[in-house]
Amino acid sequence: MELHHDLTQATASKVVSLAPQLVERLLSGQGAPIRRIEQALRPYHLQVSPRPDALALTGDDLAVTLAAAILEKIVELLRTEGGHEGLVEEAIAAAIGHALKFDLAYRLKGISQAVRPMSLSQVGFMNTLLSSERALIFGVGPTGTGKTHLAIAAGLSLLAEGRIKHLVMTRPRVMLEGEVMTAALRAETAYDEQLTPIEDELRQLIGHDEIHQLTERGMIEVMPLGRMRGRTFNDSMLLVDEAQNMTVGKMRMAATRIGRNGRLVVTGDPDQIDLPGGEEVSGLNHLLKLVAGTDLAAVHRFETYQIIRNPVVARLEALYSQAAQGAELRAAA
Repeated sequence: MELHHDLTQATASKVVSLAPQLVERLLSGQGAPIRRIEQALRPYHLQVSPRPDALALTGDDLAVTLAAAILEKIVELLRTEGGHEGLVEEAIAAAIGHALKFDLAYRLKGISQAVRPMSLSQVGFMNTLLSSERALIFGVGPTGTGKTHLAIAAGLSLLAEGRIKHLVMTRPRVMLEGEVMTAALRAETAYDEQLTPIEDELRQLIGHDEIHQLTERGMIEVMPLGRMRGRTFNDSMLLVDEAQNMTVGKMRMAATRIGRNGRLVVTGDPDQIDLPGGEEVSGLNHLLKLVAGTDLAAVHRFETYQIIRNPVVARLEALYSQAAQGAELRAAA
């Protein structure tokens, strides 16, 4: 199985021969197994056309290659285990898991260990970060989908390759329970423990010594959001993490810091907003609406089922989303 990380996935096609009864089984019913396979391959696109004794696959090269591997795994499992309820899910997990572990790891300049994606959505986001020419890139979706880790890894790689000269990382400060808003807090210029998650990711990727060297040379900078004000970042990648907790004004300030040969990467969860009072409009949601329908930005969306932090987190996020939707319906009734 030959897989590629190419962002601009060429269209590919392949015909997989199958027993006629298996073709019918894969395509039948409202929850047809082939629909589940298509969903598992997102954000890559796959189109399936039935033939009497085969399935014709067309779509992104990666999706076609993986779909063929999944179908082959289904045939193998039917032969060795017989038909059972979880067979399709088992085949999907086996084929995609093998690809992620052995074929889709990133060997990035500047990072000694391979960066191993945990989902195909992570592969798609990383490809966008490494290959897109867009000056504005969004990675939005639930916590635990790997957005921050991948964005920092990509930034370090771009830095090591000389494609940027400066990597700047920040996140807005969230008011803690019992805190009183002051002018200093509003300005967000003080360095505090809320930037620790970014430092944790840096340590995991390159270690303390390399962080120190890059910081001393002015190549990486972890800064409070307020310290970006008034600056222009040329030849730089700016990462604004947890951007759902920015006001519209602060988002506008950050987005207009992009200089020549610069890019802004914005990550966050539009459904987990911690702005004071809950009445302020999220700058992330506002900016996403502004760029919708334009060619200004590349927007990569993660879904709840793509959470890789822990299976429990994915289930909890799904339950919270269901509860929120129920509350909205009751309020509208």
